[in-house]
Amino acid sequence: MPNLQSPNWPLLIELYFFLVGLAGGAFMAAGVADIFGGTKDRVVTKVGSYLALLAMLPGPLFLIIDLGMPSRFLHMLMVAKPDTTIGLSAITIGPFHIKPYSPMNLGAWGLLGFGVCALVVVLTLYLEDSRRARNLGPLRGAFGAIGILLAFFVAGYPGQLLAATARPFWMNARPLGALFIAIGAATGLAAIALVLSLRGAEASGSLAKVRRAYTVALAIQGLVLIAVFMAVARGGPAWSVAQGGLLTSGSYSLAFWGGAVVIGLLAPLALEMRDGFFQGYRRGPGMVVLASVLILIGGFLTKYLMFAVGQA
Repeated sequence: MPNLQSPNWPLLIELYFFLVGLAGGAFMAAGVADIFGGTKDRVVTKVGSYLALLAMLPGPLFLIIDLGMPSRFLHMLMVAKPDTTIGLSAITIGPFHIKPYSPMNLGAWGLLGFGVCALVVVLTLYLEDSRRARNLGPLRGAFGAIGILLAFFVAGYPGQLLAATARPFWMNARPLGALFIAIGAATGLAAIALVLSLRGAEASGSLAKVRRAYTVALAIQGLVLIAVFMAVARGGPAWSVAQGGLLTSGSYSLAFWGGAVVIGLLAPLALEMRDGFFQGYRRGPGMVVLASVLILIGGFLTKYLMFAVGQA
């Protein structure tokens, strides 16, 4: 895959990547609950699906604002006069084009496909709950299964997009895609837990499952974060390693250790272990709200810092 021109993305795009990752994580949880969960876990499917749709809706708007005009966003999907020479190995169908080797083009198509799947799943849930339709489970299952695959893609593709740029730190931080998937899963589950904590005892069983799931996702996030630094240290030139040092001992070290690691990883993990991860949860919704908010803050900080240090 050819390297892209070095970007200088504003905070709006970093927020877009965070919300899309959260949407992907929430939809993964919703899909798993719909396929493997019981009747009581339908609440996870509903909350996760609605959260996924709401979180990804600002994405196209943020991209359009960053690009300057709506037509530039549309050009990532289609052109008025298609040509077989539009790009390397491009697949042209009428005015639409798919570039397998273009992270930007694949990202746009992935976001569109994921949005369609999330919308269809939400519509089936709404129609069933309002008793305007029955037995929409097969339709929801089909779009949900496709949506889960696309959720993994949209959660992880920003990391691969960074790795395809000409910035040394990002080029050598190969596990960034896996890190972004883990962050998306943790933050998506944390957002679901926040909503479920407001529903009282009726959602307590499902809430416990979500809490265990985001705790596991946090642990994976920590391991992949270590793998990112190992990849940079082993495969990167001196200036790439120096950029990584900005996180561990340089100008970003306080935000990294204090925010991303302590607040976003260690604190929620400690809270979950103390509250009975292995024996069964004991405390009320206050603990869930605190842990979930910390996970969301830490997830955003980790992504923000990965963007910042690559552009330093």
